Amino acid sequence: MNQHPQRSNNKRHKHLLWMALCCLVPLVLIVGLFYFFKGSNYWIWLIFLLCPLMHFFMMKGHGHKKELYKCPECGFEYREKKWAEKCENWCKKYKSCNLEIIKHAIKK
Repeated sequence: MNQHPQRSNNKRHKHLLWMALCCLVPLVLIVGLFYFFKGSNYWIWLIFLLCPLMHFFMMKGHGHKKELYKCPECGFEYREKKWAEKCENWCKKYKSCNLEIIKHAIKK
């Protein structure tokens, strides 16, 4: 359920910018260091050490945090809003949990 398409589009644009930056920086460093330090092989090791660091910054935004919907009555969490609403309605009406509904809850 995407309620904010503009926000999602901005996030996608920012992600593409980070990917381009993190892919181009090592290439520029390889070419630049090769040009300036022709007789030394230490720059190769610096690039190898820089790759995991760049990978870390690229993947930082991939926390895989999805929005969860929580039933305020019993506290079960659901990936889909409709199940949280069904759970809340059932809990309010019957003061108990429905096994058919809570089987869709997130297990932690």
